[in-house]
Amino acid sequence: MLNFLRQSRKFLNAKEPCCIVLGNESCDLDSAVSAVSLAYFYYKSKLAPKSCRNGCNFLPILNIPRRDYPLKTEVHYLFKQYNIGDDLLTFRDELTEEFMECNNLVLVDHHVSPVLKNAVAIYDHRPKDAMATFPENCDINIQIVGSCASLIAELFIQRNILGDEEQMALELLRSAIVLDTVNFSEEAARATPKDVDICLKLESTLQIFNPSLLPRAELFNSLVKARSDVSALTPAQLLRKDLKIITSKKDGNLKIALPGFPLPVQEFIMKSNASQYVQQFAEENSCQIILLMGMYVKPEDNSVHRDLGLINIENATLFVDIKEKLEHSEEPKLLLKLHEDCKFMSGVFYKQDNIKATRKHILPIVKSILDNFEN
Repeated sequence: MLNFLRQSRKFLNAKEPCCIVLGNESCDLDSAVSAVSLAYFYYKSKLAPKSCRNGCNFLPILNIPRRDYPLKTEVHYLFKQYNIGDDLLTFRDELTEEFMECNNLVLVDHHVSPVLKNAVAIYDHRPKDAMATFPENCDINIQIVGSCASLIAELFIQRNILGDEEQMALELLRSAIVLDTVNFSEEAARATPKDVDICLKLESTLQIFNPSLLPRAELFNSLVKARSDVSALTPAQLLRKDLKIITSKKDGNLKIALPGFPLPVQEFIMKSNASQYVQQFAEENSCQIILLMGMYVKPEDNSVHRDLGLINIENATLFVDIKEKLEHSEEPKLLLKLHEDCKFMSGVFYKQDNIKATRKHILPIVKSILDNFEN
């Protein structure tokens, strides 16, 4: 796999066309592992999406600027365990617009994108966006599972690409599944029967190569620790660490940022000069509203906790609309409890008692409000 990654970087400057395998813009472990592993699957299987016009050269892309890679602490940690240095990885800011336009794309761990028109395949595990329109003959695999890595691992299993050369990719996929399903926690309720089945099949194969395969709990705890280790990050970096930005379909200037934290929002807003960092972040990204989303796992009992913070930057009407819709949401019910004494930047802050509702569930609510908003 290391050799594949090294060779794939040559396609950046080659004259021959390639197919870009693009992860999502948050570049969490599930997205990064899925993008790299899917590109490797195409390479090993010699299979390409049916409408791919560019043969069998596949280039995996982490959908962030290279400068932001150190912010993805769990990705950096896991890849380092397998000697995947950043010199073997390719990042979004290394691709020109012309390069993106001239080559086919496979979207991984997302299905809404400005470059959707060039997509020849899509692998995603979030609910389908009702507004999404896909190119003709695009291979679409959208299933509600706990981890996108389960969908990619299924390809290896179905094609029996399970040899010792694939060990690294299979171990990476297992790691992503374990983290994204919160180690199959019943309380978090992220895992589906498919996630369970795929992970068991991966483990039965991997134990042939490595009888002392790291137990799930040990693996999960090490990844959570790496993801939560933000001690070296500034508030500005934390806001970029796990970021989604959505844009109105009616007005391209109307944007909402949804930064995710591996710590409580309440802890973030107590950091020195946090309000200045949030204001600067909003200006840099031209966002009218910020929705802060905190999630952390208590190491004592692995219990999951979530909280939210909604901040108006420059659109009070939209702010109120989102506030009311989130408070009264039925699908899913968020079970929000207001922190009445929290006045940070005149926003509203909540403890979220429905810990099963992740950003994947909340983002479509906010996107629907944004798309239907009349300025």
